[in-house]
Amino acid sequence: MPKNKLSTRFFSSGLQSVAVQVLGSVFFYLVSVYFTKETFGMISWMNAVSLFITTILGLGLEQVVIRRIAASSRSDWAAAAFFLHSLTGFAITLAALLLLNSILGDKNPVYKYLPWFFAAQGLIFTGTPLKQFLNAKEQFTPYGIIAFISNSSKVAATVILQQTHQLTINTVIVVLVSAAGFELVALLTYVLINTSFRFKLRLKAYVKLVKESSAQYISVIFDMSLSRMDWILLGIMTTNVMLADYSFAYRAFELARLPILIIAPIIMPRLSRLMAANHKPDIANRQLINAFNSVEMFFAMLIPLSLNILWVPVVSFITKGKYGDTNSMQFLILSWGIPLQVFINLLWSLSFGAKKYKQVTLITIYCAVTNMVLNLVFIPKFGGLGSAIAFLGTTLLQCGLLYKLVYRQIMAISLKPFFLFATIAAVVYLLVLWLNTSFFISLPIALVVYILGGILSRQITRQHLYNFKNFLS
Repeated sequence: MPKNKLSTRFFSSGLQSVAVQVLGSVFFYLVSVYFTKETFGMISWMNAVSLFITTILGLGLEQVVIRRIAASSRSDWAAAAFFLHSLTGFAITLAALLLLNSILGDKNPVYKYLPWFFAAQGLIFTGTPLKQFLNAKEQFTPYGIIAFISNSSKVAATVILQQTHQLTINTVIVVLVSAAGFELVALLTYVLINTSFRFKLRLKAYVKLVKESSAQYISVIFDMSLSRMDWILLGIMTTNVMLADYSFAYRAFELARLPILIIAPIIMPRLSRLMAANHKPDIANRQLINAFNSVEMFFAMLIPLSLNILWVPVVSFITKGKYGDTNSMQFLILSWGIPLQVFINLLWSLSFGAKKYKQVTLITIYCAVTNMVLNLVFIPKFGGLGSAIAFLGTTLLQCGLLYKLVYRQIMAISLKPFFLFATIAAVVYLLVLWLNTSFFISLPIALVVYILGGILSRQITRQHLYNFKNFLS
């Protein structure tokens, strides 16, 4: 792949991630600052529940569809089947929630607002097959532009509503539903005019598709529960204020995972094609994958190192003291899961590309159940900090089990870069704490020492960078 074409793929995938994650986080930040912690916690809980519902409705089709389309253009029909499936599921569920609202809406504000938060999430969910269709074709720019316009409008509308003293939960709902509706209409218009997407539902093929995704379905549900069940349990077992602190830290953690979101859509189609015929990469590709992992780990460890130096002074400043000190330990624990999740993304992509659906499903179920048990044990004792501990512990477990699967059945990936860069980052962070200086001084010192450590260890060289690029090409 020419260098400029590879750069374009990164830019296009990055545009999607920036539009969704960065601008989405800006909107989230504005809501967290403008509303009380009590209201913000309630909004976070309803968003978590809505996302969980849409995950259940998806039947695990998302990854199976993108793998099929990436592997063969003859599977384009799968996107249309997934779209009709999503649209039907969304309509039925929204009707059920509105009925619940009419019965219980006066007794609890959650029942009153939940259908509308689900409507916003459900419209985005309905457009997912269209987005995945484009991503499987490695056409990342169209949705990136649509999402950028949508999320920029959300941010602008929120600021205007605040300035005009009209920002309420009701107006936030209007903004969310309008932006989600725009995304769906714009996506549908683009794919119908500019691609081979057509509404051709093959019933027998759809049934076969659902059967293929059935093993993955349970995995997807439990995988989602790893990222939102803690929110739901915190909302039930503690207070909205405690959930507000944790959800703010967790959203920051999700934003810090931006590099994973940029690179995941790029490597997934490649690994699917690489292992379409033989479920194991050859020796040359194994070397490229290991080099890719080494470079990934080098940069992945930089993220928690840098952000934890900045967290208290920067977050306290931008939130006027509402967050920062109150959830610094929660973010510290969550953020050290970022390198693990980077590694998990590679291991999962290899496993999925090799069609190890059953094994991945069992691992995800085991980890999700473990996570739920840990949350039930730790939340009553430690609140949001307990959820952070449960999450990091579960992430370690998931990483270990996926590594064992890949090592035994697909290929050997060196663990040396992970442990080496983790040790360097930890030592540098402790050094910075000992110095106890302004982040204007401590951050540059930390970056210089960490980079020197990586270079001197010979785990990040020019050859590693060259192989990193070749793997993506």
